[in-house]
Amino acid sequence: MLPTKSICIPGTPPVDVGALLPLIDHPHFQALRLRKQLGVNYLVFPGAVHSRFEHAVGVLALTQRLCRLHAFSADDARLLQVFALLHDIGHGPFSHQIEPVLAGEHHEHGQALLVDMADALAQCGVAAAAVAAMLADDAQPLAAWVRDRNLGTDKLDYLMRDALHIGFHGTPDIERLQVFTQMTADGLAIEEKYLEDAKQLQKFYSYLHQHGYLNKTALAAQRMLQRAVQEELSDGRNSGAELWAMTDDQLLQWAANARNALTRQLVADLVSRRLYRTVLALKPAGYAYVERQADKPLAVMEWPRPELRAFCDRVEGIAALRVLENALCEAMGLPPGAMLFAAMPYFKKLVPKDLRVFSAHSQRGFWLLENDGDHRRSLESDYLRTFAVRVVVRPDCRDALAKKAPAIAEFLRDWRG
Repeated sequence: MLPTKSICIPGTPPVDVGALLPLIDHPHFQALRLRKQLGVNYLVFPGAVHSRFEHAVGVLALTQRLCRLHAFSADDARLLQVFALLHDIGHGPFSHQIEPVLAGEHHEHGQALLVDMADALAQCGVAAAAVAAMLADDAQPLAAWVRDRNLGTDKLDYLMRDALHIGFHGTPDIERLQVFTQMTADGLAIEEKYLEDAKQLQKFYSYLHQHGYLNKTALAAQRMLQRAVQEELSDGRNSGAELWAMTDDQLLQWAANARNALTRQLVADLVSRRLYRTVLALKPAGYAYVERQADKPLAVMEWPRPELRAFCDRVEGIAALRVLENALCEAMGLPPGAMLFAAMPYFKKLVPKDLRVFSAHSQRGFWLLENDGDHRRSLESDYLRTFAVRVVVRPDCRDALAKKAPAIAEFLRDWRG
């Protein structure tokens, strides 16, 4: 049957949304048009201006194909498609990049929004409580078809869509992966015959992190935005709860009109693309060679992996990071905010989750990373090449502070918070 209403988005055939118009037209869903999927990364990759709205429709499209391929019941297909469309409904402005600064978490916020959407959900034949339960529990078998960190439609769409908009090539064959994905007692699994396709998917995930999501300039821009919001909220007058409802542009306007001078300055620098630059990069031992130095005023040093891990543990929280930044600025005779940390998590989330492999013929399965040491080490090596703790500074301070890199590194070694 021909769709009564469809939406066209890049990289995807027309998406049938006729049965979901009450949700599509709801203000909470329409707000996703004004929240970028990759946040401030558009400052590095000009094409990366695609929205959470586009991604949600893309996940819906993959989920509709999945329902056809695996012959879901009508009730399960309806619920799964609604969940696919609304799985990111709770994201605030700049999504994951600002969430650490705000009170709460996007799945919790999404569950609250579903209460407002109860009538629209009922018009689509789905109870708000059923969708909320899927948001709350990624281990729920039906939700796993969307949320699984290897084979879920959320993951498959964002890898394809982010690569398309960033300008990267080499996306794996998503349709083949969907055809040969199956539900087992251990969760979603790939048919053993197509194991190499799944390994290619994990390597592509690693590639996107290396060259896209964790781009060093993008990480600096992200920290500038985080710190700007932190500063305005630091006096305790405001919890920041109202920021969840803002669009990206509204958040930037809020920061531009902030009481805090550092907040205003950081956002002015951000929107003018006067981005902070690396003055010191701390790399795992054996990986300093990866950092391109050329003729830049930049120091690269190697630290043993246990030392880097311990340092990252000490500054894991966003509040601890601000304390360290302020202490370092004071030690270097600079005002607060002149030096920031473009840090990344130490291995958390960024090495792909283990993948279940299953043979429909033999009815036996195994865990990929547990058994394929070469593949696991390759993924770990990808991340180690990417990983760095970066001290980033205002461009006008870079030359002078590069000469102080040994003193900065020594301060960081001694710092205990």
